[in-house]
Amino acid sequence: MSEGGFEKFRSLPGLIQKYYVRYEETGEVGGVYLWETGEALQAYLDGPIVKRLPERYELRADPKIEIVDIQYALRS
Repeated sequence: MSEGGFEKFRSLPGLIQKYYVRYEETGEVGGVYLWETGEALQAYLDGPIVKRLPERYELRADPKIEIVDIQYALRS
């Protein structure tokens, strides 16, 4: 990813961390995001980055989005 791409995510309000992931078996790529609040997450989901995903990556289906709550953290 270009430095500009990183900056786009660094500037998102409420985003604590993004991990870029790739599934070796399928070659699929994705991200794991940690958000300060549910409101910050929802603003991202409703925003331009997510809306442009199908066009940008020529997706044939909607992106798979899973939302989970953190129950415990190893380190604080």
